[in-house]
Amino acid sequence: MNMRTEDLLDRLSHEAAPVRPVSIGRARLGLALVALATVALVLALWSPRPQLMDGSADAMTLVLAALFALLAGAAGVTATRLARPAVGAAPGGGLWVFAAILVFPAIALVQQMLGHGDTDQVALGMSCLATGTAMSLFTALFLTLHLRRGAPVLPQRAGLVAGLSAGAVGALAITLECDGTTFAHLAFWHVAILAAWAAIGRFGIARLIRW
Repeated sequence: MNMRTEDLLDRLSHEAAPVRPVSIGRARLGLALVALATVALVLALWSPRPQLMDGSADAMTLVLAALFALLAGAAGVTATRLARPAVGAAPGGGLWVFAAILVFPAIALVQQMLGHGDTDQVALGMSCLATGTAMSLFTALFLTLHLRRGAPVLPQRAGLVAGLSAGAVGALAITLECDGTTFAHLAFWHVAILAAWAAIGRFGIARLIRW
């Protein structure tokens, strides 16, 4: 026996239960705490960069660290917002910061091609890439769980910015700890942490948060 549309709607509404909306404020506070804890853990395990301790850190290191912190915040704000369904253009502030950071490896590459670049410190760079990528897992896990509790209508965008936020936290922590001093090292290996997590977020996290 076919059920009338009105009866079906009445039955569905009767069985529906209220769901507490995802708290964006709590998520952002939790994200900040996880990020700070990650940075503190890295510095506790490997100690801060010596140049930071004696106040001799070069401007490039400080600028890149500030951009990593800005990206972690901007992409994190976007990721937490995307847990709620909404209409209109998707926020993309974190993507613009990421694009700005990509200028650094582009400049380093041009310098290398012209023969004016410095060493990229491969052995140290691979260590930084591996450690920074691993230390980004805490932030990635937090954002993935937050997005799974919500209802993101743009899972690819949400996964991408979540990955960028996580990678930026790991890159920031490594930049504050690493002994590497050359521009090429910072531009290639530390930014590579962001590239790795952008891919993980876009193709990995996005799958986990579909509904």
